[in-house]
Amino acid sequence: MATATAFVPTGTDGIKRPSIIDTLAEFRVPYEAAVSWLSTFNYPWHHVDRAESKVVMLIPGFMAGDATLIPLAHFLRMIGHRTVFSGITSNSRCPRDTLRDLTKRLSRARERFGEGIVLIGQSLGGVYARALARENPDPVERVITLGSPIRRPRDYANHAVANIATSVAVLRGKANGCLSETCECGLRITDEAPVDVPITVVYSRTDGVVHWQSCVDRSGLPNVENVEILGSHCGMAVNVEAFRVIADRLEMRRRRERSTHARP
Repeated sequence: MATATAFVPTGTDGIKRPSIIDTLAEFRVPYEAAVSWLSTFNYPWHHVDRAESKVVMLIPGFMAGDATLIPLAHFLRMIGHRTVFSGITSNSRCPRDTLRDLTKRLSRARERFGEGIVLIGQSLGGVYARALARENPDPVERVITLGSPIRRPRDYANHAVANIATSVAVLRGKANGCLSETCECGLRITDEAPVDVPITVVYSRTDGVVHWQSCVDRSGLPNVENVEILGSHCGMAVNVEAFRVIADRLEMRRRRERSTHARP
């Protein structure tokens, strides 16, 4: 069951990577997908009408593309929401270039649907979603991250993923620090949370790709919530507990509606 947890800022953590057991447990993704598929039909989901429908922009994880988020998109459409894909076929480009293209994609979605767009990003996609909301807060209603290493992605990833990230950077000719603390554009997109956009951080202590502590937002900002679920890293976008968290947050009032109804 998903559990919302409050975290307060702490001192600098030592470098931690997922355990071998958690890494091997990533092979349970097909099981998670099967459970999710069955639950999609058996769980009493609340289906929203057109007036309550949200526009959701989906951003995939490292080395992944939009195709990996098709099951999540199908689920969102099933309960009445509309989806927009990121246009990413393989999320392995320079973060600065990727963020620039995502900003254009968000702009086009705003022109077509108006404001109130929800950003959902899996893993590295969630890092980009936070950066998009920080740089473009007006059209964004909420950010939901799924197993996103918002602090020191390469340092907290398992060795296999960290080595892949290094190899990809070498092929781009940018091996020195890409997606690490020494990368200028990497720091720019991971340092801060957007202060005026609600953020739901979904993480799992059994994450086998990045250590779960790197996925937790410890900023202490009132607009940020950390929600723990049970599941794998790669299966976040097909995890039924994640689906329930997402469906619940999408039913919340739009940010401007909340401010309109707030007490003075």
